[in-house]
Amino acid sequence: MNRLVPLLAMALLLFASSTMAGPEKVAFPPYQTHVLYTVVDRPDIKEIRDIYVNPETTRMAKPGQPLPSGTVLTFVHFKARVDDKGELVKDPNGRLVRGDLDRIGVMEKRTGWGVEYPDDIRNGEWEYALFRPTGTRNEQANIKACFQCHKPRSGQDFLFTLPQLVGAPK
Repeated sequence: MNRLVPLLAMALLLFASSTMAGPEKVAFPPYQTHVLYTVVDRPDIKEIRDIYVNPETTRMAKPGQPLPSGTVLTFVHFKARVDDKGELVKDPNGRLVRGDLDRIGVMEKRTGWGVEYPDDIRNGEWEYALFRPTGTRNEQANIKACFQCHKPRSGQDFLFTLPQLVGAPK
C-alpha cells in the first residue's frame, strides 16, 4: 500500500497538469511545412499576417462544420513597411509591403481543451499561444485578448478566416 501512494500522487499530478488551461499546452509548430491559406493586410494596425494550417486539416475541413481536433493555425505577423512620412507602403497590387517579422501566434484545437475557462471567454476547444520571431514563447503575452477577440466568431468555430480555410487547396 505504501508504494501505491506515490504512484497515485504522481498520476494525479500528471492528470491535473494535462487538464490545466493555458498557452503552455501549445507547442511552436513547424508552420513552414504547413499550408499558407490566406494573407491578411491589416492597415488599421500596420501589419500583414500570413495564416497557415496543418495539412491534415485542409483535407478534413468541410463547409459549415467545425474544424477537427488537432487543427493548428499559425499566424505569422509582419510589421507593414512605412515611408519616411509614416504612410503605409503598398506594392503595385495595392497590398501592404512586409517589414520585419514581429511575432507568431498559434491557435490549436484539441478534444477536451477549454473546459477550464469561464463561458464568457471560452472558445470551444481552442487554446492560444504567442511566440517571438525566434520561436520562444512570449510569457508576457495577453492571451485573454485572443479569446475575447475570437469569441464573437463562435458560429465559425471562432475563426475570422474559416471560409478561406475551407476553400484552400486540398
